[in-house]
Amino acid sequence: MPESIFYVRGFQPSLAEYPAANSDMVNDLKVIANLPDELVQTIRQRLSEADGFLDPKSLLGKIRDVIEDSNAEEAVRKALQALAPIDVERLLRSLDDELQKESSPFDQETVDGLKRVLPELIKPYPGLVRFRKAERLSKVTGNELESVELICDLRPVFDEGREAIEGMMPYTRMRVITTGADGLPKSFEAELTRLQVETLAEKANKAKEKLDVLSKSVQTWIPGGLPDLPLTRAPRKDSKDA
Repeated sequence: MPESIFYVRGFQPSLAEYPAANSDMVNDLKVIANLPDELVQTIRQRLSEADGFLDPKSLLGKIRDVIEDSNAEEAVRKALQALAPIDVERLLRSLDDELQKESSPFDQETVDGLKRVLPELIKPYPGLVRFRKAERLSKVTGNELESVELICDLRPVFDEGREAIEGMMPYTRMRVITTGADGLPKSFEAELTRLQVETLAEKANKAKEKLDVLSKSVQTWIPGGLPDLPLTRAPRKDSKDA
């Protein structure tokens, strides 16, 4: 008898509510607390003026134009990606609570610095909002593909008495696994004929050609082109999966 599985829908607590639970976040917050006001204002201006999508690579590029210290640029990038203005309010309230604990990793000076910097740094930048919308759309418009496998094998053809193998029959089984909207894996299998395998390969090649045309067209229509997401990311030319 298979094991029973209990599945509970919900969400993990936000790190913004429990800053002391994550040492990396604590270190990042301490770095951010010491950012000069002029630097924060320059970052705000660059991000506010950014066209297209502020995906992780583009976002880091904008930050590196302003910040030279690698620790500081990583701390700012992670904060911008993880926090929204509403998260900043909760975070600052939780930091006040943290100060009352003897084991708090923060002191009053750090908390005051975060109260000064975070509300100015974390804003609804258009490029970042666009990227978050694109990221959300890439996950809600269909089941995310986890894997596709084509398994080729031989099936024996037995005689009437099931005592001898009189021949072999090649076959191909396609196994597809996706992630549903509920986060659980879904799979199905199908037997493919030789002709269907060749048709599938032809359709995949045509889809690649269409995607190349669409990607190039978007570059001319919209500043910044496509967002950098798994849904839109093209493989490198030397990729074995290309």
